Amino acid sequence: MKLSKLFIACFVLVAAIAGAIYLYNNGRSSNSSQDETQFKEFAVTRGDFQTTVSATGVVRPVDRVQIKSKASGRVEDLPVEEGDVVKKGNLICRLDQTDILADVEQARANLDIAKVELKQAQNTFDRKEQLFGKALISEDERDQAALALAQAKAQIIRATTALDQANVRLDETIVTAPIDGVILQKYVEVGQIIASGISTVGGGTAIADIADMRLVHIEAGIDEIDVGKIRIGQPAQVVADAYPQMKFSGTIIRISPEARVEQNVTLFDVVIEVENPEGKLKSGMNSCVEITIAREQNVLLVPTMALSMPMPGEAPRNVRSTMVKEGNAFAPREVEIGMGDFKQTIVMSGLSEGDIVATPMVSRLKAENDEMEQRLKNSRSFGPTGSSGSSGSARPAARPAAGSGSPGSRPGNTRPPGH
Repeated sequence: MKLSKLFIACFVLVAAIAGAIYLYNNGRSSNSSQDETQFKEFAVTRGDFQTTVSATGVVRPVDRVQIKSKASGRVEDLPVEEGDVVKKGNLICRLDQTDILADVEQARANLDIAKVELKQAQNTFDRKEQLFGKALISEDERDQAALALAQAKAQIIRATTALDQANVRLDETIVTAPIDGVILQKYVEVGQIIASGISTVGGGTAIADIADMRLVHIEAGIDEIDVGKIRIGQPAQVVADAYPQMKFSGTIIRISPEARVEQNVTLFDVVIEVENPEGKLKSGMNSCVEITIAREQNVLLVPTMALSMPMPGEAPRNVRSTMVKEGNAFAPREVEIGMGDFKQTIVMSGLSEGDIVATPMVSRLKAENDEMEQRLKNSRSFGPTGSSGSSGSARPAARPAAGSGSPGSRPGNTRPPGH
C-alpha cells in the first residue's frame, strides 16, 4: 500500500514538471520567432599557417661508449666522477701495476742477457771463421759456431718480444678516455678488483660510460595516424621538461620501419638530431617534440568553425560554404580551401582579406536541428497530421507559432540558403 502511494506521488510530481517544461517551451517558442538570428562574426586575415605533429621523447647520446679494461686487477686510481667532462686520452682508471712492473723488469733483464750472448756468439763465430780459412779447424767446428750465433739472434728476438708484451700489459693497466665527452655513469670504485674485458666469458667489468653530448638524439614515439605525414629531413622543435622556456632546433634523421605497441597505441620511433653545444640536454631527459608538417606564408586564413561542409555530391572536397556579411545581412558563399586544422584553414579563393564571415549561434543551430527532425517526421507521416494505430500512442498536434504559415513549422528556424 505504501509503495502504491509512493508511486502515485512520483507520477504526479513527474507530470507536474513535464507540464511546466511544456508551458515554458511554448512561451519561449512564441517569443523566439520574433528574435533575429544571432551570428558570431570573424574577420578573414592574412598571415602564416603552420601545422605540426606533437610527441613526447627522451634525450639519448649519439655515441655512448662503455669503458672496460683489457687487464684484470685491483683499481688503484679512479680520478673521475659522473658528470665530469674529459678529453680523449685523459686518465679514467689505473690498476695495480706491481706484478706487471716485475714482468717488465724481468723481460728487460732477459733482453740484456740475450744481447751479451749474441755478442759472444758473434765473436766466437768470427774466430772460427778465420781458423777455418787457415784450415786449422774442421768444417763441423765452424758450423757449430754458426749455429750458436743463429740461436743467440733468435734469443734476442724472443727477449725483445717478451719485453714488448710486458710493456703492453703495463699500458693496459692504465685506462684512458677514448673520446671527448662526459662521464655518464661510473660502475667501480677504488680498491675494487675488476675482470678483463677480453679474457673473461662475461665480457669483463664495466668501469664507466662516456658520451659526447655536443650532439644528441631525441627518441620519440609518433602515432601511426601521423607517421605518414613526416619524412626524413623535416625540422622539429624540442622543449625539454627541465627548460620549458627554451626551444632546441633539430632535424629528423631516422624513422623506424617497424611499429611498437605501448598501452594499446601503435607508435613508430622517430629520431631527431639536436645540437647541444652548451650541454643543457642531459641523457634521459624527457622532452616534447613538435614536428613541422607544413608551413605556408602570407596566405588568407579563416576560422575553421566558420566553414560548413556541403552536402555529399554537391561540391568537391576542397569547397566549403560560409556565411559572408554583405551590408547588414549575411549571405551564403562557396569558397575553395587549402590546408587546415581545427583552428584555421587556408582560403584559396572566394574570400578577400577583411571580409566578415560568421557562424550561427548555438541556439540557432539547435533550432535548425529541430526543424530537420520535424521535417523528417512529417515526411514519414509521424507529424501532427499523422495518426497511429492506437489512441494511447497518438502524438498531439503541434502548437502553431506566431507568424508561422503552417501548423507544422517551428518558429525562428528558417535555414539560410546553402545550409
